[in-house]
Amino acid sequence: MRLRHVMLAGIFLALGGCASTPRSVPASSRAYCVAGHGCYHVLASAAGYSARGTASWYGLGDTGRPTASGAPFDPQAMRIADKTLPFGTWVTIRNLRNGREAVAMVDDRGPFYGGRIMDATPAVARQLGFYESGTAPVRMSAVPKSALSAAQRQAARDDEHTTLVYARRHPYRIFAEAGRFAVRGVFDITATGVRVAVGIVRGVLVLGFDVLKRL
Repeated sequence: MRLRHVMLAGIFLALGGCASTPRSVPASSRAYCVAGHGCYHVLASAAGYSARGTASWYGLGDTGRPTASGAPFDPQAMRIADKTLPFGTWVTIRNLRNGREAVAMVDDRGPFYGGRIMDATPAVARQLGFYESGTAPVRMSAVPKSALSAAQRQAARDDEHTTLVYARRHPYRIFAEAGRFAVRGVFDITATGVRVAVGIVRGVLVLGFDVLKRL
């Protein structure tokens, strides 16, 4: 049993040291864990994605702090936090209460509480008309890559570059929800399929078994 523990530790440490590469990633590797909140699969592709649930907004007082992708949190940007969509994914969000819509890009992870499917910046919340109420029922749909504007494509590329640089500079820790949660995991992924090693930290054996049990 002890040998098995050592072997698993070696496997997870090796995964943590892998460089980001533009190749397909096994489903078991596209995952991260959040202390106290469980483990989450990151989708290999957002193609055809659609979901309904409760949205909230976040980030007052967090301006400039790193999001999970490493991009500084900007409350005026059209950005959202999502648990499973690849970084750089653009989505159309419709407030089912008032019919208002917004288009925003995923650059953070969360929300990890309350059964919510999305956390928005204040700018997105205002456009959707739920800034005052705090939450709203929404439908999210991924924008097909073929429908993205040149500016949206560039924003996704910029975010991917930021993610890769941040992961290399901070190999043992990334942040979600503008720094509220320490995230530990195996790999995260960007919209183009580039994988990013994240958060293999001390306690790797416990994390390793948790991933194996949950994924």
